[in-house]
Amino acid sequence: MDQLFDVSSDDEDIIDYVEHIERPRKARRYQERKNHINYWDDEEFYNRFRFTKPSVHLILEKIEDGIKSTTNWNHALLPMEMLLLTLQFFACGSMLIVVGDFAGVHKSTASKVILK
Repeated sequence: MDQLFDVSSDDEDIIDYVEHIERPRKARRYQERKNHINYWDDEEFYNRFRFTKPSVHLILEKIEDGIKSTTNWNHALLPMEMLLLTLQFFACGSMLIVVGDFAGVHKSTASKVILK
């Protein structure tokens, strides 16, 4: 019976693992994403994306089927949001975390969108 309560160094690793499993998960946070087409006036939009609004709509029309998500689970990005995130990255040359913050997504999501 005493052996059950003796803690060796191997047991400490197991205890750390069990404590890790027992911790509750962080609640997911979903940020409301800004509609950049409506939010910015024409001049500010051009300054941020280096394209005019009609040009962006034309580009989106041509590539939308190739980039849209197959599902809307987990608040999937819309094709327009993907395009604007990518244009923002190329226009400013910012780091992924900055572009992700601007678009309301994590930097890993920004990376995947730009690659797509």
